[in-house]
Amino acid sequence: MFLHGFGLIIFCFFLCIVQYWVSQGNKWCDFCKIYIANNSASIRTHEAGQRHKDNVAKRLNDIRKENASKEKERQQALKDMERIEAQARRSYQKDLAAQERTTVSTAMTTASDAKSEGSMVTSAKGGRPHGPLLKETKLLMPIKGKASSLQVGKRKRHEKQELISKEEADALKAREAAKKRVQEREKGLLGLYQSY
Repeated sequence: MFLHGFGLIIFCFFLCIVQYWVSQGNKWCDFCKIYIANNSASIRTHEAGQRHKDNVAKRLNDIRKENASKEKERQQALKDMERIEAQARRSYQKDLAAQERTTVSTAMTTASDAKSEGSMVTSAKGGRPHGPLLKETKLLMPIKGKASSLQVGKRKRHEKQELISKEEADALKAREAAKKRVQEREKGLLGLYQSY
């Protein structure tokens, strides 16, 4: 009976004004590796402290050193790539020179052989000979009356029969006979004759 009248009004007013206490949590400082209270006064005090300032300076110095070492590694990699490319170019030039020497020596031997066969074909660049120009060329066209390559291949396959046993020969004959029976049975389905 305490909450009648005026007491009830005060109690309701008190419930509306009073708020429950809620923890604000803690804030983690990445530089100092500690938790601080999550309010502006504590944060400001911490950031103004000497320990925090020293830790920030140390982190920035570490970042600078890390970037300098990365840049140094990048420069070293570029120098290594230039060195490798220079070696590759020298090797390529040596290979070209060796190929040129072999081409010239081959051309000289081919030139002496070509005097008997015909003239030499030379390129526009440097006049290097490519090889002898043959006087007669054989055409690879089929000649009338000759068998085609397909017919020759088929003939070769039929001529080239392996030795088979009597049982295998009987099995092959039975297989061929079965194939003929199936073809006879299916003639009507293929429409080869009229069924009235």
